[in-house]
Amino acid sequence: MNDDKKADQAAAVDMIDGLIDYASKHGVKSDDLAKTLIDATQNGLDGVDALFKDGGLERQSVEDLATGYLVDRYHLEGDELKARHDDMVKAALETLRKHPESFDKWVK
Repeated sequence: MNDDKKADQAAAVDMIDGLIDYASKHGVKSDDLAKTLIDATQNGLDGVDALFKDGGLERQSVEDLATGYLVDRYHLEGDELKARHDDMVKAALETLRKHPESFDKWVK
């Protein structure tokens, strides 16, 4: 199995786009949604639960995107899927941290 770094990165961007879109449409008041999400996710994706106050709905949606991508693209399951899933979520959050201006431009 060869990793497709370009497709992996596109999936990570889709995950963050979903978070930004959800935040912009569900009452998160901020002039800088990317920074707000970066602050909320300092300790992981679970931080969006308190931000969105949606019982984990959007977090689960983002996690489902990661799982679906990894199953469809790499046919992973079990422990390998779990490990790669966690890595993918971390990579998506790292993409947000490294390029917040790109996501803020998307909202504007």
